[in-house]
Amino acid sequence: MNNTITTNDRFDRLTNLDIRTHYADIIIYANMSDFLGAFAYWVTAQNPNNQLLDILPSLTAFERYISGAFDHITLPEKFDTVRLRKYINETSFERIPEIDDLNNLTPDFIDLGALARNVYYMILREYITQNLESIKVPYIYTWGG
Repeated sequence: MNNTITTNDRFDRLTNLDIRTHYADIIIYANMSDFLGAFAYWVTAQNPNNQLLDILPSLTAFERYISGAFDHITLPEKFDTVRLRKYINETSFERIPEIDDLNNLTPDFIDLGALARNVYYMILREYITQNLESIKVPYIYTWGG
């Protein structure tokens, strides 16, 4: 049995294991929209019911929560995987009532652990596959003297 792990040549098949193995020490710069987009995508994608889901309450609550990770909500913020995991995890999602409500949908529910994992890896995957390592946080200039 071969236990060698290699990164796929095609980034569209970059697995969570690839990211965990080869990008554990990555530093990323992410905008608040990266977090909101990943959250909205996965809440919608994980909806197991055959009806539309109003994601606005959970998305708005997530926006309030994640804004605490940003010094300036209009600028990219620096994250390593530890800091990213601090904000995107099942326990944090369970503590936000509007997100925890997703775990109580009927007839079926959204698994908050899977939701957190998917959001976490989507943010990392987008950064890695878009080759955004060259992007630096812009300076904030103060005019006047």
